[in-house]
Amino acid sequence: MAEKKAVKSFLWGALTGAITGAAAALLFAPKSGRELRGDIADTAQKVGEKTAEISRQAGSAVQTLAKRTSGLITDIRSRRSQDAAEAVSTDEKEEEAAAL
Repeated sequence: MAEKKAVKSFLWGALTGAITGAAAALLFAPKSGRELRGDIADTAQKVGEKTAEISRQAGSAVQTLAKRTSGLITDIRSRRSQDAAEAVSTDEKEEEAAAL
């Protein structure tokens, strides 16, 4: 759980840093207002596209993780059911042996 929070925090920090850096670079560049607005619009579009791409990748990773987790849980439940059935069977055999 802590690792998940660390990754999320890192991604938010990287995104915030990228946006801040891009904005600072554009604002301190010696350009006219029209060029600057065009550059800001282009950069905003690129950031939006990159964010959408990262979101798709994250969604895919989460789906894969969910499938793996579901499979593991199913296996664990199956093993517990088998162990419980074997324990009951062993108890019944011991009771029959004790009754003889």
